[in-house]
Parts: sequence; C-alpha cells; structure tokens
Amino acid sequence: MLVLPRPWRLVGPVVVSLSIFAAYGAYSFPDLAARWGLPVAGIPIVLVWGAVLGAPIWLYRHGHRRAAVVVGAIGMLVLRGAMAALVAGRIPPGDAEMYLRLADHVRQGRGLEVIEPYMGVETRALFPPFYPMLLALWQMAFGLSTAAITMLNAVIDALTAGLIVMLARTLGHVRAGRGAAWLYLAWPSVLLSAPLAQKEGLCALLVLLLASLWVRFVRAGTPRARDAAAIGVTAGLLALTQPGAAPLAIVFALVAIGTGYRRLFTLALAALPAAVIATMLPWWIRNAVVFGRFVPLTSAGGYGLWIGNNPDATGEWMAPPLHLYGLSELAFGRAAARIAIDWIVGNPGGFIRVTIEKALRAWGVAEAGVSRLAWMKPGVPAVVTGAAFLTAQIAHLAMLSGGAAAAVVTTRMRCEPGTRTLLLLVLACIIQTLCFGDFFQFGERHRDFATPFLLLLALFGMRREPGYSSAESGSSSRGG
Repeated sequence: MLVLPRPWRLVGPVVVSLSIFAAYGAYSFPDLAARWGLPVAGIPIVLVWGAVLGAPIWLYRHGHRRAAVVVGAIGMLVLRGAMAALVAGRIPPGDAEMYLRLADHVRQGRGLEVIEPYMGVETRALFPPFYPMLLALWQMAFGLSTAAITMLNAVIDALTAGLIVMLARTLGHVRAGRGAAWLYLAWPSVLLSAPLAQKEGLCALLVLLLASLWVRFVRAGTPRARDAAAIGVTAGLLALTQPGAAPLAIVFALVAIGTGYRRLFTLALAALPAAVIATMLPWWIRNAVVFGRFVPLTSAGGYGLWIGNNPDATGEWMAPPLHLYGLSELAFGRAAARIAIDWIVGNPGGFIRVTIEKALRAWGVAEAGVSRLAWMKPGVPAVVTGAAFLTAQIAHLAMLSGGAAAAVVTTRMRCEPGTRTLLLLVLACIIQTLCFGDFFQFGERHRDFATPFLLLLALFGMRREPGYSSAESGSSSRGG
C-alpha cells in the first residue's frame, strides 16, 4: 500500500520557503518600483490584462463554458499578438539571440557551432541541443519571424496547460487544474517570453511531463516498464534542454516515498537504458567525435559556476574575466571553474552571502522579462515596462503567498493523497533549485519551471470537489 508522509511534515518546509521568498519580494518592491516606475498611463495596460484574465473565469463560474473558452482564446490571441507586435523585429542579447543563430546553423548543416563573443571562440557544445534542433525544424516549416516564434511558444504553452489539467485530474482536483492552466497561459512571465526564442517554456513542459509520469508510476498497481522508459526518455530530453534541471528526474522520486525499493529499482533498470540509448548516447557520441573526450552535457558548467560565484555575482549572466578571452571552449570552462572554486575556498562568508542572495532574488523577484523588454532596441516605452513590472511582480507575490496559504489550509482537513503528492512536487522544485541550481548561474528563469506547480497549489487550497477523497483513496490503495 502507498504510504505518503503526513501533511504537516510537508507543509512546514513549503510554507517557510514560499513565505521567505514572498517576504523578500515584498521588501524589494519599493526599490524595484522606483527603478521601473509606476506611470499612471500604464494602469490601463494592467486593467486590460486583468480583464482578459478574469472574463473567462467569470463566464465559467456562471455556467457559460463555451463562451469562456471563446473569450479566453480571443484574449490569448490579443495578449500574445500585442507582445509580438511590441517586439517585432527586435531580439534581446543573450540566449534569445544565440538560439536563433544555432537554429539557423543547424538548418544549414553547420551543427551547433556558434561564436560566443565574450569567449572569443567558436563553441560547439556551449548550449544544450534539444531546443535549437526543435527551432530548426520549426524554421523549416514556418521560418523564425517574430510571428513564427510566437506561434511555436503558443503551441508549447498550450501543451503545458493541457498537462496541468491532466495532472490535476490525476490528483483529484480537475477544477483547480483548469484554473491553473488558464492562469499559466496568461501569466506575465509566460507572456513576456511569448515572442522570444527562450527555452524556459519547453523546460516547463518537460518538467511537468516528468512529474506526471512519476505520479502515474506511483499510482500504477504493478511496475510497468513502459512508464519507467517514458520517465527515462523525458529525463534525457530535459537534460538536453536545461542541464541544470536534470536532477529533477531523481528529486521527483519524492513522490514515490512508500512504494518500496523493489519498485524503484525496477524503475531504474528500465528508465536508465531508455534515457541513455534514446537521448543521451547520440549526444555523447557526437561530443566524443568533436572534442575527442567525454562531455556529458554541455561545456557551460565551469562558466556557469563562475557566473554564480564571484564577488559581484547576482545569479544573472555576467561577462567573463578578460584574461580568459580566446581560450578553447573546454579550457575556458576549466579555467573559469578554477577561478570560482578558488574564490569560494578563500571567501566562505562571501560564498554563503552570494548563494543566499541569489536564491532570494531569483525566487522573490519577477523583473527579468521586463529587463529583456528594456534591452531591446530601439527601446520600449517606459509606460509599458512600468506596467509590465507592476503586473509581473504583484502576480508573482500573489502566487507565492497563495501557495503558502494553500499549504497551511491542507493541515485543516484530512489531507488526501493527491494534495500530499502535490506538496511533494512543490517541495521537489524548491529542493532542486536550492540544492542544485543555486550554486551556479541562477536567475528568475531557472525557477520558472515551478510556476505550474505553484499555481496548482494555490488553487488546491480552495473548496474541494465532491467525491475527491474517495477517488484518491481508491488510487492510493492500488499503489503496491
């Protein structure tokens, strides 16, 4: 029988973490507002977003389901179309630009070779391969215009929304899933990335799929090799999309607590070969041919370690030391890692300070999307960036505080297995970022994959559906 930990053992870490992040975000709000400004002329923009978000919800709650779907679809077209029109022909520096170059190079048969201007060399494994290859395939069919990229991101986000509903149905609260799916589609960070070639949307999709597969494995009466193989393939694709999120394949095993070591061992036997053969092996062979040595993920590990560990580290990208310019790709990574390690050893207090600050800033603040807008040339009006920041930060704080409050609510009731499983998934997301991601380059986009789970948690705290407890009890009794 599946045995899940008592709710209070899960609620404590989740509530404390989310409350600290929300408190930091609220504390930082005045300074951030002064930086971006809160122009009165931007209020209509915020009201339009609120109306688009709220109208389908109001219609659905009053029984007009078809109208809610139509109005929601039109609202999404309006919001995403407005974002695409706003940034049409503009590309912010960084990953959004580099992934477009990589996709074009893949289409031309040049592979994943791209010159990194701050390194001064042509890199061949600096970026993970899955997203640029997907972009290249999309380019062959639709091109890589702003409209084409917006359409690709709309497809990815729609699939993510569908997975949110599916996961919520499995956990016994499909209404919460519908609400969370709609919120995700209209979420400020998602909309601000909609017209850009950013891999975070694909990463969120794969993470949600991985979580759903873990839950499905736990709920299965007997271990099924196909479910384990699906976990392995999804984990491999995630590693080839966002290497820093790869440990989630193991951390999500928290949901399998109580299933027994034999089932987990069976899972590992099926998942590991699937991950290696179907996804990782081609990448390893390619890297061995290119570099003459084993490169498991990317060459960016040392660079990312330095970005996250130096006296001026903020978690966001930083230009590397000038004396590393021109080093070969792998030598650059080793040299950058050595600088970071030497600084950590020589400055343990500074390392602790920087690590804590990175975690608080990445989890508590929602201004990265606004920063991208501000970087674009010839520039975005201040009224737009001010309104975008206000919307993004308030929505983010509401999600964090709502998730913490919802977690507390679960202690007032007999916490069903579905709710406990969701708490475990949220806890896994927090553990992943703090124990694996925070020691490298770690900014807001590196915790974006947790947004679907936090939205679900916030809505799970509302009134439950009839029949929820019995459905979940039946599911738990089938878990070997």
